[in-house]
Amino acid sequence: MENNDPKGSETQEQGPRKSIVIIVISILLGTNGLLLWQFFEKKASLDAANQTVITTTAEKDQIQMELNQVKGEFEKVKAENLNLRDQLTVKDEEIKAKVAEIQKLIAMGGPAQIAKAKAEINNLRGLNQMYVGQIDSLRKQNTQLASENSSLSSNLQSQRSQNENLSKENMKLTGKIAAGSVLKASAIVSEGLRYRSSGKEIITNKAKNVQKLRVRFVLVENKVIDNGPLNIYIRMLGPDGAVMSADNESFMADGKSMVYTVKETINYENKDATVEVEWSKGSAFLKGHYIMEIYQQGGALIGTSFIELK
Repeated sequence: MENNDPKGSETQEQGPRKSIVIIVISILLGTNGLLLWQFFEKKASLDAANQTVITTTAEKDQIQMELNQVKGEFEKVKAENLNLRDQLTVKDEEIKAKVAEIQKLIAMGGPAQIAKAKAEINNLRGLNQMYVGQIDSLRKQNTQLASENSSLSSNLQSQRSQNENLSKENMKLTGKIAAGSVLKASAIVSEGLRYRSSGKEIITNKAKNVQKLRVRFVLVENKVIDNGPLNIYIRMLGPDGAVMSADNESFMADGKSMVYTVKETINYENKDATVEVEWSKGSAFLKGHYIMEIYQQGGALIGTSFIELK
């Protein structure tokens, strides 16, 4: 027998529908709960990440500030000690390399890099202290060297002054010795000679009769000169001013070559010595004024004499 009650059918149909709705609502509530949990979880992670970024940025700024401060101190010390730059080149380069390394770590910006940068900042400060210590040491050394150099300069100047005085004394002594080494010719006589057929000599001043010119003189005693052979040079200058010479031989006097008329080598014994020199022209002597110059070996003029042939 069929049940034709509509209300009873609806009641039977609503039962399963309610169950389905409850299940759907439960699923939605669970999903929403999961989504909410994930949201809050991600939000917490994001907040933590943001906080890490903020902290890291602050640390980077702090480290950058410290690095700039250390760099500034280094540059100031270096600028104040430019005179020591060459002596500190190696340490200079080491500090610059360390600054560049820290700057690179700051730019990378990761936590590990920031931590390493902090450690390297401390190392950089240590290098700066060593740099300042080296500068102080070099300053002291330079001050000591400057003092020693000043003392040496003073001693050198004193020694130079002594050497100059000794040099002057030596020059005076050398001059005295040189002056003392010059002989003096005294009692100089110049005369013309002619010879008779018997060989007897006659002194004359008539040019047409003169066959030879003779010079006689005495070399005065001189104890300064070493005894032994000594060359004496006679220059006879004719009326025309030219030196009369048969072969134009010469000697040195005052750095110049001078032609002489006749050379006489004597054995000087540090006492008065009489010297007599004769010279024949080989042709007639002209009338006029003749000059006789006597030179010692070494070029010193030690006497002069004159003769007039008529």
